[in-house]
Amino acid sequence: AHVGLGEDTGGLDIRRMTLQEVTFVGTYAYTAQDFRDAAAAIFEGKLGPLDWFERRPLADGLGAFRDLRAGKVPAPKIILVP
Repeated sequence: AHVGLGEDTGGLDIRRMTLQEVTFVGTYAYTAQDFRDAAAAIFEGKLGPLDWFERRPLADGLGAFRDLRAGKVPAPKIILVP
């Protein structure tokens, strides 16, 4: 589902699809069971340390993006916590 309108930036014209109420279906390359198995492995600690992300306060969002862009963050992802 797509909600709202945006500018046409080329490629897939989401604005036109929204205005014409086009229905489209997307998919991932895994099944619901694959997702449950992967989630269980994470929660059970079977994947080792999850040091590919760090948490920061939501108020530090701008600084977090700047640090990511500047390569100052060892983790490739930052979770902003309200």
